[in-house]
Amino acid sequence: MDIKDTDIIGYADLIKIIFGDKCIEEFLVGRECDYTFAEVMQTAKENGYDESGIITLIAESPLAGKVFQYGNYGKYWVEHGGTIGYA
Repeated sequence: MDIKDTDIIGYADLIKIIFGDKCIEEFLVGRECDYTFAEVMQTAKENGYDESGIITLIAESPLAGKVFQYGNYGKYWVEHGGTIGYA
């Protein structure tokens, strides 16, 4: 499944955007996460991401979560797996 910049992450109470030595956390208690992958990239750039290296995105809720990465295989997002509960 290709992940497009305009795709929405989906339900999450917490997202973590991790790159370099930074971890940006956004708490989204009780609502649908309407962040797109383009918005995640913009947030990373605003916080110092210079388009080199890998971004790890963890979108999680009490029951499940998803782990995504950008830049590991090329300049695109991939879903790496899931969690049961918070990671």
